[in-house]
Amino acid sequence: MIKIKAVERKAGFGKTSKTLWYPAIHLQSDVTFEEFIELVADETTVSSADIKAVFDRAAKVLIRLLQDAKSVDCGDLGTFRPSITAKTGSGVASADKVGVELVDKAKVIYTPRVKVKTALKGVRLERAERVLDVPYATATKKKGTKPKEEGGTSPTPGAGEGHVGI
Repeated sequence: MIKIKAVERKAGFGKTSKTLWYPAIHLQSDVTFEEFIELVADETTVSSADIKAVFDRAAKVLIRLLQDAKSVDCGDLGTFRPSITAKTGSGVASADKVGVELVDKAKVIYTPRVKVKTALKGVRLERAERVLDVPYATATKKKGTKPKEEGGTSPTPGAGEGHVGI
C-alpha cells in the first residue's frame, strides 16, 4: 500500500499565482543497496556477494556503453540512453555552426519497460496522517533556489510520464 500526503505548492505566475495543495507520495523508508541485494538473494539461489558483484560490474559496463553513445536495453527494467541538453537560446542559423560549445550538459534518460511502468497500476492508496502535510516553503526559500519538495508526484497532469532524466 502507498500512503499519500498533502503538499502545498505555488501554482501560476505573477498576480495570478496562488498556493494550492496536491497529493504526493509519503515514502515509508529508503531501501539501501545492501538491503536490496539481500532481498534479491532471498528470491534466488545466488549469494548476496555474487549479486552485488553482478550489479557492480553491470554499472561499470552500463557507464562505459553510455559514454560510447550507445542505448542499453536492460530487459524488464527498461532502457538507458545518453542524451544532451542544449544551452538556452543556443540555436544557430546553419548546421555547420553547431558545435560542442552549444551543449549545456550530458545526461542519461531512463525509459522503463511496461512491467516497471505499470508496477503501481491498481496499487492501494491511503491518506497518511495529517501531520505529514508539507506547507509551501516561501519563508525559508533562498533567492534563486527552489524549496525542497517531498513526495513523488507532480501537480502537472502527465508530468513525469515516460522518461525520467537521471
